Amino acid sequence: MNEIYAKFFDFLEIGDNYPTIVMGVLNLSPESFYKGSVYDNPKKIEFATRNMIDNGAALLDLGARSTAPWSEKITIEEEINRMESAMNIVCKIIPDKIILSIDTQYRRVAQRALEISAKFKKKIIVNDVSCLKTDPSLGDFVTENDLPIILMASKEVPGDLLTTDTIIHEFNKTIELLRRRGYDEKKIILDPGIGRWVDKKTPKFDLKIIGNLDKLRSLNKPILVAISRKLFIGAILKISEPEKRLNGTLSATAIAIYKGAHIIRTHDVNQQLTEIIKIAEEIRKNA
Repeated sequence: MNEIYAKFFDFLEIGDNYPTIVMGVLNLSPESFYKGSVYDNPKKIEFATRNMIDNGAALLDLGARSTAPWSEKITIEEEINRMESAMNIVCKIIPDKIILSIDTQYRRVAQRALEISAKFKKKIIVNDVSCLKTDPSLGDFVTENDLPIILMASKEVPGDLLTTDTIIHEFNKTIELLRRRGYDEKKIILDPGIGRWVDKKTPKFDLKIIGNLDKLRSLNKPILVAISRKLFIGAILKISEPEKRLNGTLSATAIAIYKGAHIIRTHDVNQQLTEIIKIAEEIRKNA
């Protein structure tokens, strides 16, 4: 099978023979399932940004809307306001080689984020958990602006796919759709969509997806895994509070890296994570 490799903005290299990329979560949504990850004032946002960069994050994922299906819904205008306020803080303090991931399903939010990033001369990636299902015009937006995109596996609603085979099938359909629009598919990153996005997606499905992560290599795209403190970890360990799921998260992270993940999206960017990643990478290299 071909070596997976991609280069974004001429300075971020992602692939089999490169260090695992850490994406730190800058959560701007009070509705989110893990309250310890919410940065809802300027001081918290600035502190978290600096801390994640100091501990090795190359990507910062800004999410102004909780994507958990049971969360309280907000308007697009509120999402834009939250995103804009945070970006005006973050863009002032990040080095040029830190990329901002804009976690949104909507073209209008991505458009405003691009305008702000351009003002500060920063780079952005769009992170769409709906795989272009919520707002199909988002696909036109990234094509028109030549922006990289993270696609999370989804068919009708975010994260509703249960098996690796269906994930691969839907990814192929979306990649082909973007290709027909003239999009450069080398700018795509794939996220298999781990988590209890729909009721029928019980922990056994998440475990199988992680265990079969290497099958996604057939798509020849960088693989992002977002497993931080998610429900399947709590179900296995019988821990209801996300605040107590760090050990389980780190264990699952190590296995995901061994199985081929290139990017880890996490709430916890720290020395523990760095060491876990290094050991998992070395085992994978020498397997």
